[in-house]
Amino acid sequence: MAVKTMAKNVGTGQYNAGWHELTISKATDGEWNGKRVVDLNFEGYPENMRHRVFETTNSKTGEEFKIANLFRYACAGIISVLNDPTGKNPVIQYDDEVTNLVGTKLNVFFVKKPSKTDGNEYSEVYDVVPVAQETEHLIYTEDDVTRMKTRVEGRHTGKASAKTNVVGTVATETTSTTTTSNADIPF
Repeated sequence: MAVKTMAKNVGTGQYNAGWHELTISKATDGEWNGKRVVDLNFEGYPENMRHRVFETTNSKTGEEFKIANLFRYACAGIISVLNDPTGKNPVIQYDDEVTNLVGTKLNVFFVKKPSKTDGNEYSEVYDVVPVAQETEHLIYTEDDVTRMKTRVEGRHTGKASAKTNVVGTVATETTSTTTTSNADIPF
């Protein structure tokens, strides 16, 4: 017998499903089907591990909110917080240049998805929320972040259930009836 060595491959856990606090290393602007998209890359991850945020507008107000929330959650490009005429609903004024996102931190929710080609699982970014922080214009407490994480997890659980056709169970009562007849069967 001989004494040998082998690599102790323990993995980093960087692709595990769940929440990861990550720093944005690159942000690029683009367009898809006539709508703005912002692609995010993260420090320590390869270029193909990105998160794409699609421009999404509120159907009632026409206001874009997905990319706006990205800047708000990252506390990126925030110029000031303005009061509306009533003083009840402050409005955030921000510069939506994507370079403002680089270097900011976000909580990123990874999920596992089956590959359509080989059946293996791969990791994908599902959504982002802010990290707990206090800036000149915005404050996110641990409670704020926990509440937002819970909402994202709930949305993901609902979507995952819908994709796998999971349906709730319903209790039913069955009865049977037996009838006898002396009539001839017509066939």
